[in-house]
Amino acid sequence: MTRTRKATKMRQSRRVSLWTSLERGDVVTLSLRGVECHKGSIDDRTDDGRTIWVTDGIGDRRLFHIEDDYELLLSADASSD
Repeated sequence: MTRTRKATKMRQSRRVSLWTSLERGDVVTLSLRGVECHKGSIDDRTDDGRTIWVTDGIGDRRLFHIEDDYELLLSADASSD
């Protein structure tokens, strides 16, 4: 396996691990190509962790899928909504 493919597999593995560990109420920020697109709290997620619903500060709820290539950052303090 080439170094690039190995690095890609490791990134994907970390992403799946992060998304499957999310719990209702966790505060997250989603970015796409370095631009912050959405910030809010986890409202729900599928059992396999590949799809999440995020509710922002004004109550808008959006669906995100792990394959949509969003970068997800989990807030250190989940209560800071």
